Amino acid sequence: MEIKVEGRIIQKLEIETGTSARGEWKKQNFIIETVEQYPRKICIGLWTNVIPMLEQFQVGDMIWAYVNIESREFNGKWYTDVRAWKLERPSQQQMAQPGMPQPGYAQMPQQPYGQQYPPQAGGYPPQYPQAAPQGYPQQPAPQYQNPAPQGFPQGPSQLPPIPPTAPGLEQPSDDGLPF
Repeated sequence: MEIKVEGRIIQKLEIETGTSARGEWKKQNFIIETVEQYPRKICIGLWTNVIPMLEQFQVGDMIWAYVNIESREFNGKWYTDVRAWKLERPSQQQMAQPGMPQPGYAQMPQQPYGQQYPPQAGGYPPQYPQAAPQGYPQQPAPQYQNPAPQGFPQGPSQLPPIPPTAPGLEQPSDDGLPF
């Protein structure tokens, strides 16, 4: 599975080294900030043979990082690793603008003139109108209004006046209680 993350490099961390049963290893992490409506910071790791790819990029550069995401359990806790295997510099026309939908992200259908559908009651996921099948005319959704039942007032001006005190509570009693 190919996962491509687009963002701006905001920090390069120091190279870490160590020795395992398979020999010496090196790891370098870098932080990118995604370019979307709500930017996120992601720490991505590079291992021994792909660390030189990061040297051609500077802090502030736009980058496409092709990554694998893997989780593993150790002593009852889970750890997730985001490991890059390829880094690319996007061309000028391929770079996304901040706040614009990104490739690989689910995009919501849009109303005419770029207005988003308003949030809808009923939870997630929101329900969007579906296109009519081919060969059927598109019909507008009916607009329902619940008329007031017969005998009920139709507006605020027809409501009876509210008495200043509820029946039976005209005057508080003076029985010495503080409430």
